[in-house]
Amino acid sequence: MPKRIPSKTSDFRTLIRDNGYYVDKTQFIEKLENISDKYLFFLRPRRFGKSLFLSVLEYYYGIQYKNEFETLFGEYYIGGKPTPLKSTNHILKFNFSGIDSSSEENIRSSFFTEVLSGIKEFLNQYNIGTGSDKDYLSSLTDTNSLLREFMVIVRKYNSEIKLFVLIDEYDHFTNEVFAFDKEKFSEMVSQNGWVRKFYETIKIYMGEGIIDRFFATGVTPVTLDSLTSGFNVAKNITLEESFHDIAGFTESEVTLLMNDTLGGEQSSLNTRLLPDMRNWFNGSKFSAKITHKLYNPQLIVNFLSSYSQNNQYPDEMADYSIISDRKKIAQILDKLPSEMGESIIEELYINESISGGLTLQFIPELPYSKSDAISLLFYNGLITIDKMTAGIYRYVIPNYVIKEIYWEYLRIQYDLKYNLKLDLNYLNDVFTEMAFEGTVNNLVKKVSDVMQILSNNDFRSFNESSLKMIVISVLSANPIFMIHSEAEVSSGRVDLLLTRNKAFDARFQYLFEFKYVRVKDEKDFETVKNEGIQQIKRYRESIQLESEENLKSYLILFHNKFEGVITEV
Repeated sequence: MPKRIPSKTSDFRTLIRDNGYYVDKTQFIEKLENISDKYLFFLRPRRFGKSLFLSVLEYYYGIQYKNEFETLFGEYYIGGKPTPLKSTNHILKFNFSGIDSSSEENIRSSFFTEVLSGIKEFLNQYNIGTGSDKDYLSSLTDTNSLLREFMVIVRKYNSEIKLFVLIDEYDHFTNEVFAFDKEKFSEMVSQNGWVRKFYETIKIYMGEGIIDRFFATGVTPVTLDSLTSGFNVAKNITLEESFHDIAGFTESEVTLLMNDTLGGEQSSLNTRLLPDMRNWFNGSKFSAKITHKLYNPQLIVNFLSSYSQNNQYPDEMADYSIISDRKKIAQILDKLPSEMGESIIEELYINESISGGLTLQFIPELPYSKSDAISLLFYNGLITIDKMTAGIYRYVIPNYVIKEIYWEYLRIQYDLKYNLKLDLNYLNDVFTEMAFEGTVNNLVKKVSDVMQILSNNDFRSFNESSLKMIVISVLSANPIFMIHSEAEVSSGRVDLLLTRNKAFDARFQYLFEFKYVRVKDEKDFETVKNEGIQQIKRYRESIQLESEENLKSYLILFHNKFEGVITEV
């Protein structure tokens, strides 16, 4: 019986019972046991499969699931090579993704409630403690006292017990606090902070042997580094090659997933879908030494679920929860001086890459730096490692979905700063003309309208990159075209290449070269124009597209501040 495209569940048993396809990550159970460290942190961006892997660990090690082992794991790697520790632990799990971070009081209350909920679930699951024991725990108001008293009860009923502590999104609420109130964050994780005390209590019971294993997931090391001195028994395996693929799909895993759920000829699926899926969803890399890239699991599952219904591409290749990550960009960059944040965005917008270090330890007492911001963009999946040279990382935007997030972010920034309304109602005539008539008059008119709002101060540093950012912001309001900035061809890099999005029916594709002539350089207008025309001719001769049908080439040159001149080549 063919497997079903997996649902978004993060519960491994539910996935298996529903005959959902599971991308087999169980070989990492063996790898994790083969290292000497038993207390581990693993960081990845949101929606990358961390919670499902935690669930796999729960069902594999949980002593209560011993009789289900063959049903759950029989057809996967670990089912054929079980380790000695299978079904030997009592599982204590916490999920901090839902902590209310709106105020310090709500954070503490919500954190306590989650810890109490995890403890109660444990006591009920393993039939430990009396009703009065549970009432006593519920009467406590301090998380660390709660954890200590819980351990006393557990040890009273079973002195030989071995706990495996699983924590999902350990840093979710502290990351929110770090973004908005660094002082409050420092108080929470400092030597006397209540979050740090929680992990120090866990460490005590690791030392006593009650907590035998520990695995926590999160997104950034901001909180982890602040806890280091109080919780120095845990190892961060985030950047290690051996564990790179615990979360995320490799391309071979994606092809197997398609073959086992969609049916049909594998070669046909690869030919039809993989190139576009690679462009939209692939590209993440979390170690400079790794050569392959990972697909975002949630995006893959969403796309295949939609495609399987009628064998057609969905109108929206990304879901709303991904696009909403633009708020995360703002949180990361708004902590920098405005010019520094704008320089990061411009570099990513124009080059789709940026170079910098990688902050491994965030120290709250030190000033927040550009390197810190770039590193947080990396940990959140908004840029990814391309390569490292002499200790300097080159980061790139991983895929087209993340590009759309940056475009949405910049459109909103323009709207806030200049009160622009770059929405589809305003821009409808631009896309209609470009898609079906092959001309760009309305596009240039809209760009000119935007430029007329700019101040004299804005024009002091205005250049071709600035012009290009405005054009991309206009074009990205509608997904009808695929936007390729600095597309590489044998004769150089094309300023902008627009190709068809297969979900839509546009007739034309576009190649653009942009030029901007300052008022003081107006005498050079014809020279700059001719240079642009020659560049486009070279690009046309060397460009290789899947289909060059109806490829229109334009030089768009602005002068006299906001006067646009269009030359078709």
